[in-house]
Amino acid sequence: MLATIEWNALLTVIWASLVGGIGVTAAYGLAILGTTRAIDYGRGGRLGEATVYALIGVLGIATVLAAIVFGIVVLTQK
Repeated sequence: MLATIEWNALLTVIWASLVGGIGVTAAYGLAILGTTRAIDYGRGGRLGEATVYALIGVLGIATVLAAIVFGIVVLTQK
């Protein structure tokens, strides 16, 4: 007997894993890049660049935290 494939559920798993695997990892990388470059440029007296990189770091951290909260909410809803 052949099993039937639920294509909608399979596509949901594929896009969620891509977003989780690539998107959240990239956001975490931006958080690290932004914070380290902001510290380096701040020490070098380049405050404009430090501010831009600090904003990138904050947005990366906020994205990762939002993904964590979203994951917890999804797990508790099921």
